[in-house]
Amino acid sequence: MFAKLIVAVSSALLAFNLWAADAKAIKWSDLQPDSPTLRATVNKMNQQEKTRLMRAVQQRELKTMLDNGKLKASELTANDVKLLKEDFKDLNPLINEIEAFEKKRTGEMTAALNGETVQIDGYLLPLKQNGKKVTEFLLVPVIGACIHVPAPPPNQMVVVQYPKGYDQGDLFAPITVQGKLIIKASKANLSLADGASDVAVGYQMVATEVREYKKTATK
Repeated sequence: MFAKLIVAVSSALLAFNLWAADAKAIKWSDLQPDSPTLRATVNKMNQQEKTRLMRAVQQRELKTMLDNGKLKASELTANDVKLLKEDFKDLNPLINEIEAFEKKRTGEMTAALNGETVQIDGYLLPLKQNGKKVTEFLLVPVIGACIHVPAPPPNQMVVVQYPKGYDQGDLFAPITVQGKLIIKASKANLSLADGASDVAVGYQMVATEVREYKKTATK
């Protein structure tokens, strides 16, 4: 009897390990498009060049606010006036590239992950419950996302269905979720302290496991 129990437990552990190994551990940044070439261009800059690029971006934002009427000339500070007088024409092509990529980064999904079995850490915002167990939730990368701050972009949120149910516990405790990730646009209706709110979501998942997050030791 004892030998059979050992075999059964060993088989279960082996099956779990094989199943867990099939799940690709990903980070939230993996859910957004990347631009290695653009990243390499910026990384090659020295600190002085990066500071100048940042000032050029700030100058463009300032000009946009003035053009849109969100900022009046009379409201400009001495530093603003100084910034507007600086010449950054040589950086315009790079800034244009950065702006174009930023729109893509926040608006597009990662096609390579569609249909992949993944594992990702995040925070749970309940959508549906069965008794005390959460059966559907919004997985977000940061504590309190959508509650006290503007919602993250759609590619930084996942609607997770977990029919088995998860004992929520601490709302602000991180969790680890495993399951097949699907690119699918949807709206999630969140019940907040000051009412309900619809947020746009870019990914969905039917979870095979939801567990409390445990930090793994780094070598």
